[in-house]
Amino acid sequence: MQNIADIPKLYTALAEWGTCLIFILVLQKRTKKWKIAAILLLLLILLSVLQYYIGIWPVKLWIPGMVCAMLLMYGSIYICCKISSTGAGACWAMAFILAEFGAAFEWQIYFYFSARGLSGFWFQAACIIFFYTGIFGFAYWIERKYLPRNRMFDITMKEMVVSVLIAVITFSLSNISYVYEDTPFSTRVTGELFYVRTLVDFAGVLLLFMLQDGWRELRLRKELGMLNTVLRRQYEQYNLEKESVELINRKYHDLKHQIAVIRAEPNSEKKETYLIKMEDDIKKYEAQNKTGSSVLDTIINGKHLYCIKHDINFTCVANGELLSFLDIMDICTIFGNALDNAVEYVEKLKDREKRIIKIVVHAQREFLIIKVENYCEDKIEINNSLLVTTKKDKENHGYGLKSIRNSVEKYGGSMTLALENNWFHLRICIPL
Repeated sequence: MQNIADIPKLYTALAEWGTCLIFILVLQKRTKKWKIAAILLLLLILLSVLQYYIGIWPVKLWIPGMVCAMLLMYGSIYICCKISSTGAGACWAMAFILAEFGAAFEWQIYFYFSARGLSGFWFQAACIIFFYTGIFGFAYWIERKYLPRNRMFDITMKEMVVSVLIAVITFSLSNISYVYEDTPFSTRVTGELFYVRTLVDFAGVLLLFMLQDGWRELRLRKELGMLNTVLRRQYEQYNLEKESVELINRKYHDLKHQIAVIRAEPNSEKKETYLIKMEDDIKKYEAQNKTGSSVLDTIINGKHLYCIKHDINFTCVANGELLSFLDIMDICTIFGNALDNAVEYVEKLKDREKRIIKIVVHAQREFLIIKVENYCEDKIEINNSLLVTTKKDKENHGYGLKSIRNSVEKYGGSMTLALENNWFHLRICIPL
C-alpha cells in the first residue's frame, strides 16, 4: 500500500496532533494545564506509533487502524476540554478532515518540487513547518471566532451526526484510491490522485466551516431573540408596576388628608398616638422609595411590595440621579433582572430571617457603582461572569444575567459576580 503518492505516516500523525491542539487551545479546559500537556504528549506518541504500523500493515488493517487514530483524537478533545460528547464529535470531525487536508496539501506541494530536483530532509522539514504552521494557524484563528472559549461548546445530536457524516464521506472519497483502485471514483495516476485527495479534503473542510458558521448564526439569533424577550418582559413589568405604584401613591395621598381631617376633630390621647404612628409610617415609606429616579422608584416599589408580602427583608440605598444617563430599558433590564434573580432565590429559603436583599447605588471615583446582594446558602458555580444554571432547561435560562451584562457593556462598564461568606454579590461598574 505504501508508495510515493502516500503521505509519510509521521506527517499524518503530526497533522492529527496539531488539529487536536487547535481545539484544545480554543475551548474551555476541563482539567489542569500540566495534565493537558501530559495528555498531548501521550497523544503525539500514540499517534506516531499507530501511524507507523498503519503504514506497514496490510490493506485490510488500514481501516481499523484509522478508526483507532480517530478514537484517539476524539478522546483527547473530550478529556481535555469542557465539552459535551456531541460537541466533541463535531470538533473531531473538523480536526480529522483538517488534518487530512493539511497533510495532503503539504505533501502534494513537496512532491511537485521534489520531482524538479528540490528534496532532502531539510526541504521536507521546511515544507512541514511552513505549510502546517500556515494552514493550522489560520484554522486556529477561525475557530477562535466560531467556538465559545469561556463556556461549554454543546451542539445537538443531529448537528453532530451531520458533521461526522461529512467527515466520513470526505475521508472515504479522498482515500478510496489507496484501498480500491478499480472504482468509478478511483485513479491510478499519481498527479490525479494528489489533485483528487487535496481537493476533496479541502471541500470537506470548507463544508464543515460553513456548517459551523450556520450554527453560530442560529445561536446568535436564538440568543438575541431570548434577550429581546427578557427586555420586553422587563419593560412590560415596569409598566405594570408603575400603574400599581401610582395607585398606591394616590391612596397614601388620600390617607394624608384623612389623617388631617381626623386630627382636627377632638380625639382621645390614644387615637392621637395612633395617628402619629400612621403618619410616621407614611414618611418612612416615602423616604425609602424616593431615589431620584422615577424608573428605579417604580421597579423598587414593586419589588418592595412583593418582598413585604413574602417576608423578605429588602433594603435600598440608592442615588437614582446617577442613573440619568442610562436608557429606561437598560435600567429596567439591570435592576429588574437582578432583583428577579435575588427574589427567586431568597424566597425559597425556609429560614425567613435569612431572606435578605440589599441594593446600593452610588458614585465612586467617576464610576457608577451598582451592588445587588442577597443571602445565599448554596455553592454556586460562576463561569465567565455568569452563573452556571441549576435548572434542567439550561439552554433557555441564564439570559437575565446575559442581558444585564449586555446593557452594562453598552456604556463601557463591567459586571462581576462573587460568592463570599454566604453572600452573593452582583457588582456593576459603569464610567460616569
